[in-house]
Amino acid sequence: MLDLARDAPVRSKEVPGLKPATALLAVCLVLVLAACGTGPSPQPAGQAAEPGPTPEPVEITVSAAASLTDALHTIQTEFEVAHQSIRVRFNFGSSGALQQQIAQGAPVDLFIAAGPEPMKALIEAGLVEASAVRNLASNQVVLIRGQSAADTVKGWEDLASPHVRRIALGNPAHVPAGQYAQAVLEHLGLWDAVQPRLVFGEDVRQVLNFVASGEADAGIVYRTDAAGSPEVIVLAEAPEGSHPPVLYPMAVLEESPRKAQALAFADYLLSPAGVEILRQHGFGPVN
Repeated sequence: MLDLARDAPVRSKEVPGLKPATALLAVCLVLVLAACGTGPSPQPAGQAAEPGPTPEPVEITVSAAASLTDALHTIQTEFEVAHQSIRVRFNFGSSGALQQQIAQGAPVDLFIAAGPEPMKALIEAGLVEASAVRNLASNQVVLIRGQSAADTVKGWEDLASPHVRRIALGNPAHVPAGQYAQAVLEHLGLWDAVQPRLVFGEDVRQVLNFVASGEADAGIVYRTDAAGSPEVIVLAEAPEGSHPPVLYPMAVLEESPRKAQALAFADYLLSPAGVEILRQHGFGPVN
């Protein structure tokens, strides 16, 4: 006998009011909507996207004559506020020593000298393009003595006095200020007389320190350096025509990988803001 209950076909249960195909479609739709709900919320209209990480500032290296120290630090502060993507690092010293460092491969982006010869040497070496050189400022050569020193020296002619023990100036071998000082002394006919008493500094700031500390009775420096030190007195300016004009040529190095940033700083130095700061520190204009 046939077991009708066992052999009867099995029928799936149906959801009341829904056909099987329709029910399956509804389930799939629910799953898709649930998956979409776990994604990121849409950006509200008109709301700006969050900014990405700020890139690191580009650092440039500027090798500059020691007499520019105070003025350049002041300009640096204002420049970096106006140019947030650039940072300036300085290397100060005598122009001749800085030129030699660059010639030996020092990674410098901008060079500012206190005379033409160091820049000419870099042009001849192919490290600077002659057309890229611009004069930044001018200066004056002056005779000084210490604020508390005896008034043994009152003017240039007193340097020949036997009462003057030491006279400080930059080493003429590589310090432009020393070269200008030698030119002045030769012009006045004093060079041979004072040579036994000369004390050489490695840059103009060291000369200033020799005089301020009393190690030298007198010294020859730039007006800007003397103006920045309350410990010295300016006795006299160099006579007109006694030395070549004191100019500060500057140029971006040909091999600099940061030419655009170095040029931006050089342009700022020559801007009205930069020139005004240089004037406040005693530097003169370029004629």
